[in-house]
Amino acid sequence: MQIDARSDRTGEVIFKDNFSSSVAGVVEGDYRLDGQKQLICTSIEGEVRGYLPASKEQKGNLMDSSAEQDLIRELSQRRQNLLLELRNYEENAKGVSEANSGVGVIPANTQLQTALSVRPATEAQRAHVELNISTPNETIIRAVLIFAEGIFEGESHVVHPNAQNLSGCIRVPIVPPKDIPVDLHIKAFVGGKSSTQFHVFEITRQLPRFSMYDLIDESTAAPPSGWVTFSINDRGHIFALINLCSQNRIIEIIQKKSSSAKALTLSHLYGGSEEQPC
Repeated sequence: MQIDARSDRTGEVIFKDNFSSSVAGVVEGDYRLDGQKQLICTSIEGEVRGYLPASKEQKGNLMDSSAEQDLIRELSQRRQNLLLELRNYEENAKGVSEANSGVGVIPANTQLQTALSVRPATEAQRAHVELNISTPNETIIRAVLIFAEGIFEGESHVVHPNAQNLSGCIRVPIVPPKDIPVDLHIKAFVGGKSSTQFHVFEITRQLPRFSMYDLIDESTAAPPSGWVTFSINDRGHIFALINLCSQNRIIEIIQKKSSSAKALTLSHLYGGSEEQPC
């Protein structure tokens, strides 16, 4: 029966001993009756052995040994990481030489591009905001993970196209429950058409507050049943209003309209109602 004494800090074995039979019990006591506590081990055959704590000199040797073991373990882990990295580079280089697609290799100028657009309701789909995720070259997007609070069930959404439908563009419909700004944390796996290794791109895109409003033709809109008229004289308030409009998609809507237009007609896509702000 082998007994190992291990460091409570690292788990390294610092002392070993062997019994001819199994150990029946381990207790602490004054085995030699000299006032020193010992660790007493008893085998099932009646063999008893006592172990004293290491002296200061021995503790120093044990600490040196432990430090050496820590260094060896750290260097071994670093070696494994470097070998794994080297193997990945070799596989990538092999893929480039054997196929034009490049296994795991993508152009250096590859970027993840995002765009938001409003989609009115159709017979097949309800009104929503469409998040378009794309790359500017021939790379493909293998999967997309989106984390957003209060929009998706479970706070996250995964798009994983079939291998036959892979492309450099993925469209994700989003229906925000309220008119509040939401941060979309996006992770996309990008690679070549035959890649088995993918690069992970991370980007954060904000869904503006008034995303579910769409500009419509005034001639087809019913006149509003009520409105509010106000004037702003303070320059600071004007700048604050411009900043509010810029952050919440209002300026984007206004830019779609002629600069000479005095009114905009918007459709609130949650219920299809039309609103006409001044």
